[in-house]
Amino acid sequence: MQRTEERKPVKKTFATFFSPGPTWIAGKTSREQLCWTEHAAFMEKLFEDGTIVLGGPYADYTGLLVIVEALHEEEVFELFRDDPFVVHEIVRISSIHEWLIFLDARQKQ
Repeated sequence: MQRTEERKPVKKTFATFFSPGPTWIAGKTSREQLCWTEHAAFMEKLFEDGTIVLGGPYADYTGLLVIVEALHEEEVFELFRDDPFVVHEIVRISSIHEWLIFLDARQKQ
């Protein structure tokens, strides 16, 4: 008798773009914003469990980009719902796009 294995749903890659919210303090870096410590801990947890692939602010601090592995777009919204930066309107999600990666240098390692 052949045993059938359960297949795990395949996660997709999403580019998640954030823009400054109404409580973002202009002229300050991400690390200088209110709730930075709580936000950093929240993001670190998602990074450690493999949900966040990479992320960070633009060099001019006009927004942030976070690359996420998730099953669907709604899951990405749910992931960031409790982010202290989102809760306190320091940033807001401006758009989420499923990203089809054709070239990935990490795969060569």
